[in-house]
Order: sequence, then C-alpha cells, then structure tokens
Amino acid sequence: MVKEDLKKIALFRFSLIAPVVNDTYNAPSKMQYFRNMAAKTHTLPNGDKVKFAFTTLKSWYLNYKNTGIDALIPKLRSDAGKSRVINEDAIKKIHAIRKQFPYITGKMIYQKLIEEGYISANNVSLASVYRYLKDNNLKRNQISPVERKAYEMEFANDCWQADTSHGPKIMINGRKVQTYLIAIIDDASRLVVHAQFFLRDNAVNMQETLKKAIAKYGVPKRLFVDNGSSYKNGQLNMICVSLGIVLIHSRVYSPESKGKIERSFRTFKDGYINSVDWNIFESLEHLNSQFNKYLTDKYINKIHSALNNTPRNRYLQDLDKIKYKTELELDNCFLHRVTRKVRNDSTISIYSKYFEVPQKYIGQKINVRYSPIDLSEAYIFDINNKLTHTVYPLKKIDNSKVKRGNIDYSKMIGDKQNV
Repeated sequence: MVKEDLKKIALFRFSLIAPVVNDTYNAPSKMQYFRNMAAKTHTLPNGDKVKFAFTTLKSWYLNYKNTGIDALIPKLRSDAGKSRVINEDAIKKIHAIRKQFPYITGKMIYQKLIEEGYISANNVSLASVYRYLKDNNLKRNQISPVERKAYEMEFANDCWQADTSHGPKIMINGRKVQTYLIAIIDDASRLVVHAQFFLRDNAVNMQETLKKAIAKYGVPKRLFVDNGSSYKNGQLNMICVSLGIVLIHSRVYSPESKGKIERSFRTFKDGYINSVDWNIFESLEHLNSQFNKYLTDKYINKIHSALNNTPRNRYLQDLDKIKYKTELELDNCFLHRVTRKVRNDSTISIYSKYFEVPQKYIGQKINVRYSPIDLSEAYIFDINNKLTHTVYPLKKIDNSKVKRGNIDYSKMIGDKQNV
C-alpha cells in the first residue's frame, strides 16, 4: 500500500469520527453514536464494504484526540488494493451526462464515454458502468429532483463557506495583471472571516487565506468548498483533519449550493469592485488594504438584511463557543507533508529547492513537512511521527569551506611528486 493510500484511509477513519470530534453528532451520547455507526456498512477508499466494532471507532476517536491525524494512519503496510476500472475523468463525465440528460439509459452513457474517448470498450465493460450507476444512485429509477431548502447554521463557526472569484486587473510594474479574490464567510453570521486578493488562484493561496481566518476567528467545525483544484487536494484534506474540520465539497456543477458565498461576491462587486478606479493601485498590498477598509466600514459592521444585525455582532454572540489554536499549533497543522528519497549527495528537493539532510538518510525515503510559503527550513519526522531533525536549504559555497580533516597522501594512488 502506497503512502497516498494510507492517507486516504486516515481521512476515511476521520470521516467516521468527525461528528464526535467537533460535537455535531445526532445521538444521545458519544457511545450511542459509535454503536449507530457500527451497525452500518461502510465503503473503504478501495471500494470494499466493511463494518467496524464500536470499540474500534471509539479507539480511533481517543487516539485522534491524543495524537491527531497521525494516529489514524495505518501502521502496517500491505500490497493489497484495487485499481479503479473507471478512471476519474470518466466518472466526472458520467455525472455530467446524467445531469444534462436525467433519463438517458445506462447503455447510451456507455456509448457516449467510448465515442468521446473517456473509456475503451476493451478495458471497461458495459456491466462496469451499470454497476457504477447503481452504486452511486445514478440509475434512472433512482434519480429524484434535487431538493434545495434555505438553511442557516445555528452558531458561529458551525460552518464556513469558501470560494474564489475573478478580481480586477491592476497595473504592477507597468504591466496589467489579473487578480483573484479568495474569500471565506461564516454561515451563521455572514461574517467575512478573511478575504484577500492574489495573483494566482491556487491551493497555497487558499490555505494561506484559511490560516489567517482561523488565526483571527477560531476553528470552524465544517468547511464547505467547491471541487476546484485549489479546494480538492490531499494537503488541504490533511490540514482540515489535523484541525478537526470536516471538509465538505459541493455537488459537481452545482453552484447553487454555495449560495451565501456567491451572494457575498455579488455584494462585493456591487458595493466596491465595480465602482473603483483600478488604475490607482500599483500593488496587491495597496489593493488588499483598501478592500479590507471597505469590508470593515461597509460590510461586516453594516446591518445585514437576513440577520437584522451586523455580521460582527452576530458572530460575537457565540464567542463562548469558539475554539482557538495557538500560533505554534496552527503553524504545525498547516505544514505540507511529502515523502522524499535522499540523494547520494545527502540532499532532497522541495519546489526545486535543495535541502541538506543528515548523511545517515542517504538512499532512504523520509517523511518531510514544510511550509509552502516559507522554505527557510523543513522538518524530518520518523515512522512514529516524531520530529527528528530540522533541515535547511543547501549552501554549496559554505560546504566548500568545511574542513574535511587531514589527508593521508600515502594512501593516494600515483606518484607523490604529482600530488
């Protein structure tokens, strides 16, 4: 079993205990919740159907509370596992076809997949497509209209919504560049916990936004996002699990489900973005400074029609329920995790930057954690997830000045006169 499979299992285990971790379970007690879950059949990441004893679920919860996500990663590795017959692109296409043509037959879906090159008849059978449709409630007789009801969380930080919107083009160093606004709002209070313009819409910038939001307003119980690459990646999964956040992805091709954050973007555009001369901005810092001033003066401290209160005051009503992390805890939770094989020159590479590690690791695979926005150092963890070394970027010139000790010329091959 490869490392990515182990992470998937850890994330799966967390999904079963998450309601207890963040106190959102619907049962008279924690033990009753575990018993209810033990009575159900669950689908593992590899597709196998299993049941768990309630004592197993309880032990996962206790281990997570004591050690964090690392306690949910299986310690024993095996080569068992199944590869998916239908690849991820084909699966997305199946959902897209079913959404566009709700009553199309399974056979027609299969033919469309072949015609458009998503699958090959030699590798994927019609029965495999039928099976996928049945297992995912996508057969014609299983489909019912999507029920959408207006909802609102009871307390602040019960759920945050995050999304990205195209911002204006501004002039930087004599060149117009596109900006992107990444924003996160609290569902119950509509408070913008953090919003920031960036030059790139990517996972690192999204995680930076989330980290700043948590530093200011505490840890949410849930984070509701879309399926873009900035929001659907292994690193964000591990960050959320480390913090005890349940990460929820919206339905594919269903922007309506993120109505509150979408409505906020519209408010930003109507109240600020569409009424500003963008030629006055020469840097992202200037842009973000002015935008934050707008949020403070015209948004979070202004009466919200749906709340009959300001977002900030509504948020402060639940201040006693908010859970915070220390700066150090937050830094540790947001570290990226990778596996690297140490080269013969005792180095590893992260983002094309070389780090020097102890020579005893040469030829071995090591677990490394690092901050993607600060590569001044990285950290090596052992198999028990204990920090063993802090490593730094390679400095070749400094290495050339290191004294290597006395050289025994008598052991060198060749004429001493030519040495």
